[in-house]
Amino acid sequence: MKTEELAWKRLHEHAAAQLSPGFADRVLRKARAATAALCLVAVALYNAGSSSDEAAQSLAGWSEIAAQAGDLESGQ
Repeated sequence: MKTEELAWKRLHEHAAAQLSPGFADRVLRKARAATAALCLVAVALYNAGSSSDEAAQSLAGWSEIAAQAGDLESGQ
C-alpha cells in the first residue's frame, strides 16, 4: 500500500472512531423527519393560498349573482 493510501486509511479509521455507533442512522432519521415537516408546511401554505383565491372567486361570483338578482327585482 502506498504511503498516501495508508495515510488516508488511517485518517478514515480515526474519523470513524470519533463517531458513535448508529450516527448515520440517526442523521438520516432526523433528515427524513425534517423533510416531511417541510413538505407538510409547503402543502399547508399552498392550500392556504389556494383556498383564499378560491374563496375570493366564489365571493365575486355570488356578488355578481346577487347584483343580477337585485337588478331583476328592481326591474319588476
